[in-house]
Amino acid sequence: MSLTLTTATYASPIGPLSLVEGPEGPLAVGFPGRSGRLHWQVRVRGAAPDIRVQEGSCTRTAAALDAYFAGRLKRFRFPSHLERWFGLSEAQVAVTREMCRIPFGDTRTYGDIARVTGLHPRIVGQMVGANQLAILVPCHRVVGARGALVGYGGGLNRKRWLLAHETRHGQMVLRG
Repeated sequence: MSLTLTTATYASPIGPLSLVEGPEGPLAVGFPGRSGRLHWQVRVRGAAPDIRVQEGSCTRTAAALDAYFAGRLKRFRFPSHLERWFGLSEAQVAVTREMCRIPFGDTRTYGDIARVTGLHPRIVGQMVGANQLAILVPCHRVVGARGALVGYGGGLNRKRWLLAHETRHGQMVLRG
């Protein structure tokens, strides 16, 4: 099976993002320096040994990011094509689905996701940390106990910016 992937750099309000897009949509959105750690190319080769990578525009991924940064894209759907191209485990799918269910402008703790998925919070933390679709699979909405800002591949300043952006463009969620 042959697969052509497109790569691009996206200029975002929080700095450049490295994009990888396949025929079905986004495969990777990462921060420079971190995207190499995701090993997306090695993982995709397992599903499609003949991969061609070319520079391009990554139009669908860029359009989704444009809408997010404009405050229009508030609901993220689980990108089911990731299961095929990356051979995700049931646990990885469960954690990714839960991240996609976190409402715009809201957060969940690692413990919250662990309770829903039946996984240990540390396992959840590892899977959240391995998220290869930053922003589109909103791992920035996952926080530590009592809302502490912890662990984000793009750095805590970017995580703080993303959460503040969602507060500015969304409905505030108050918990009692």
